[in-house]
Formats: sequence, structure tokens, C-alpha cells
Amino acid sequence: MSKENKENITYWEKAQQSFKVVILDEETFQEIDSYKLSRLNVYTMLSVLFIGMAALILSLFFFTPARKLVPGFGEIEENSEFIQLTSEMDTLTSILSNQQVYINSLRTLLSGNSGAKLPDLQSLSKPVLSENVELSGAQVAETARFLKLDQLSFVPPLRGTISSKYAPEIEHFGVDVIASKDTPIQATMQGIVISSDWTLETGNTIIIQHSQNILSTYKHNSALLKKAGDRVEAGEAIAIIGNTGELSDGPHLHFELWHGGYHVDPTLYIRF
Repeated sequence: MSKENKENITYWEKAQQSFKVVILDEETFQEIDSYKLSRLNVYTMLSVLFIGMAALILSLFFFTPARKLVPGFGEIEENSEFIQLTSEMDTLTSILSNQQVYINSLRTLLSGNSGAKLPDLQSLSKPVLSENVELSGAQVAETARFLKLDQLSFVPPLRGTISSKYAPEIEHFGVDVIASKDTPIQATMQGIVISSDWTLETGNTIIIQHSQNILSTYKHNSALLKKAGDRVEAGEAIAIIGNTGELSDGPHLHFELWHGGYHVDPTLYIRF
């Protein structure tokens, strides 16, 4: 047998050589327990312990948020999530900003200083990509799909006598209609009440948002029968004619009709 084989056998024999580990009582030296070990047992236990610890650490990094502590791991996934969240936040910010603009315009309208025009809801609902962007074909098609007002059917809010005509040059953006006391005011079209409130100048006022980007406003009522958020049908009673607000000089209805953000002459489409 060669010297190399003799050394290998000697090492293997040493690995299998047994040792007895005895646990004694410190005071009486009485044997409490004992263990029989070999180098091979110790190597095996240490190997198993090392493999177990390595598996536990790898599991923590691959299956828990701790993996984010490893540089470069999961960056692609996190970047895509970050981009999506950023896009959603930008969209929500734009929507909230547009809603605030529209609410401010409604407040101006209710206060009697309606001035220029109410913002177009359709244009406000589109995200702004840049400050100076030409209308795309899709936007043009979206605008073109609106039906003309003369193709729609309107219910007269009430029957009576027009005392003041539509006169935008003096900031009178609707018509004043006189009728009998306690005459009910009707919704001119199906829609949703977006404002039902009292203001100093226009008194009890109700505003309804209709389809096709149409808005109708009813001012100076003695009582309001609907609240904001209510859905109403065409011809449904929404208020009672009255004489409320500083701008009213007698019982009547001030009625306004808006389309695409612009005030229009109601008498062109409704017979009072």
C-alpha cells in the first residue's frame, strides 16, 4: 500500500474516531449526561447547520421585502410600479384641478357675475399634455359628436310671459318669465342636480347638468324641491316660482341655458 493511501486511510480513521463528551455536576462531579461524538458527526452537523442558515437567509431575501436591501434587485419591477403610480397621481391631480375650476365657475355663475363663460366639461375631462397643443383628430371628432340644440327636445320650465329677454351685452344670460304664484318649476331635460342652494343675489337657485354638455339654471325660487345629487326627469317639478335674492324685483323665474360652456338664448329652443 502506498504512502498516499496510508495517509488517506489514517485521515478517514481519524474522522471516525469517537470521543465521549461527559457533563458533570460542578460540585459533586456526578455524571449527568454524556454524548458520543466523532469528527465526522461534528462536520456533518456543522454542514447541515450552515446549509439551513443559508437557505433561511436566501428565503428572507427572495420571498420577503428584505430583498429590496440588495442593490439592483427588483429595480425593474419597482420602477414600473413607480411609473404607474406617478401616472395615476398626475391624472387624479388633473381631475381635482379641473373640478375646482368648474366649481369656482359655478360659484361665479350663482353670484350673478357669470361674465365670460363656464368651462367646457368635456375639455376639462381630458388630460392636458402640454400648454400649446393643437386639437387632435380625436378631439375634433369628440366635439363634432355633440348634437345641435335644435335637434333636442326641451320641456318649458314653466308657461308664462317673458318680462326680460336674453341680453348678453348687459350680462343678462337668460330670460325672466312671469307666472302665477306658487307655479311649479320643471326640469327642462333629464339630468342630475349639481347645485341646489341660496345666494344673496339670486336667492334659491338650482342648477342641473344634462347630457350633451347642456346646463340649465333656475333662479329666484321661493322653494327648492330637489337637492344636489338628485336625478330628475324632464318635466319633473324641481322648485316653486318666487322672488328671492337681491337681483329680483318681483315673482318670476330667471332661466339660463348653457351648451358646451357657452350661454345661449333659451327662446330659440323653448316656447314659454
